[in-house]
Amino acid sequence: MKYFIPEWDDRVDPRYDFVLDRHSKEHDENPIRNDVYTWDIFGLDKVPLDGVLVSRITIPENKRKHKLISTDGIHKFLRLPQTFDIIGDCGAFGYVEEKSPPYDPIEILKYYSDLGFNYGVTVDHLVVPQFENDKYLRMKITYENGIKSFHEWLRNFKNDFKLVVAVQGWEVEDYLKMFDDYVKHGIRSFGFGGLVRSPTPFITILLDKLTKRIEESKITLEYLHFFGLARFPLFHKFRQLEELGIHVGFDSASYLRKAWLSSPNMQLNYLSLEGRGYTAIRIPFVEKKVKGKDKTDRNLEGTNLTYLEHECLTKLRMYDKNETNIENVVQSLTEFNKAIGAKPELIEFYRRTLEEKPWKNCDCPICKGIGIEVVIFRGNNRNRRRGFHNTYSFYNILKKPELWSRVNNGKRTEKETSLHTLERNQRILVITGCTKEKLGSNASAKAPAAQMYKGRLFRVVKDYCETMGFDYVIISAKYGLVYPHETIEGYEKVLRTKEDIERIRLLVEEKLRPVLKSYDKIAIIAGKQYREVLKNLWDDRFVMLKSRGYGDLCSIVKKATPQGKTLHDFIAGASRVA
Repeated sequence: MKYFIPEWDDRVDPRYDFVLDRHSKEHDENPIRNDVYTWDIFGLDKVPLDGVLVSRITIPENKRKHKLISTDGIHKFLRLPQTFDIIGDCGAFGYVEEKSPPYDPIEILKYYSDLGFNYGVTVDHLVVPQFENDKYLRMKITYENGIKSFHEWLRNFKNDFKLVVAVQGWEVEDYLKMFDDYVKHGIRSFGFGGLVRSPTPFITILLDKLTKRIEESKITLEYLHFFGLARFPLFHKFRQLEELGIHVGFDSASYLRKAWLSSPNMQLNYLSLEGRGYTAIRIPFVEKKVKGKDKTDRNLEGTNLTYLEHECLTKLRMYDKNETNIENVVQSLTEFNKAIGAKPELIEFYRRTLEEKPWKNCDCPICKGIGIEVVIFRGNNRNRRRGFHNTYSFYNILKKPELWSRVNNGKRTEKETSLHTLERNQRILVITGCTKEKLGSNASAKAPAAQMYKGRLFRVVKDYCETMGFDYVIISAKYGLVYPHETIEGYEKVLRTKEDIERIRLLVEEKLRPVLKSYDKIAIIAGKQYREVLKNLWDDRFVMLKSRGYGDLCSIVKKATPQGKTLHDFIAGASRVA
């Protein structure tokens, strides 16, 4: 498998002074030329990637960069030899809100040729829930651009670069149909896009069907690229495609970005060579933090933040040299954490990072070169270097299939599912959550739960379950667990805090536990708080839907609901659950 990393100006100052937190003179003079990329630090023979992805739409954002690339070509700008694979695409997420792409399908070929790309992707248009009404138009644009580009490439650019024809879709069958139509035109290299926000089970179904389609047709493909899919559960599927003699590639900056992006479990900033995730220790620049705060912020009044900031940094460096103990460091971190108003639970995550010292067991030039600085969350030159290290760890795990199953970043495993895998003849219980929108907000409003809740997600889940003939129950912030036929009164309670979750947990467990044995699968279509209520009941039958937010979750359920079908008699089903 070939791993490409997207190019988003991910550079650091090679001469940065970590003690004084000061850039070098060379950086100040010309950061584009004097700062370094991952490959500059690791060297081309050991760089943890196989290629770079450069999106056209990002280049003009920096005028100086745009001029240099236009003059020197893409390889010279990135300081890479012509033999190092660089794939160019348009950057469809950058124009997703436009009616049509801003690039011409023929002109883009000249662009790839002039700048010296090794691969070029045809102009596509993302098919996303936000523009569901335009899904067929967007697929049509993608397909027609692919055909036009392919025939022009055959005539004039075949010897300049390899063309990757973009495939987009809404359902699995949409992707397969576009793929089949392309194959009939003689196309043999494809790039599957628009999947980065799709749940893993959906993509798995697509890959299985695609593999079967290729096996049965006995066609010989050259290259398959999957945009944004750096997911270890998919790599076994990619390998199956490779076993058919197809070169497979994917791109992603996710492990680079995890270095400085927060997450609910806060254990994703540093990835070890064994696939374990650790929390980076947040020591923000006090001067910047004070400027960004309201002058009346009580967390900052009367506290010598600058002293605490430097005390933490000093003790961390001493700890790295075995000149102080962990309790001394944690004490200072606790005081600083409290002073800046950070989450108290961070301290225990910091303790784990300090106890296990993962940077000591890493042989990459980042960890060997800057030591404990790599796990300090503080500015670009530490955070992005940590991202380079994460890329190294990811790449090493990618090359060792026996480690793929270990990468869970320390969080509880919640199996994802796609609603497309659920069938009518299965014994399935769907668990969803209550909604703020109701018939009424007090005792004067009384109705069966199926009629009481009016929120968008509840309505689409109800419609889905009734259409499919699945039983469903509702976790209520007031009542614990209710069945659709149960008459309840209106209320205003919502599920927000840990206290809210603990208050109803026993009520839910007591009522739900006896009926779970009747089902082969329990699908959770609800937010994180509701899933947390169920953590003591969770077993191998429990699955969840992955989404990027409330609106996306509603869209996923709506799309999975068969249209134009007669509703099943659900009253009997609800009675069975009760």
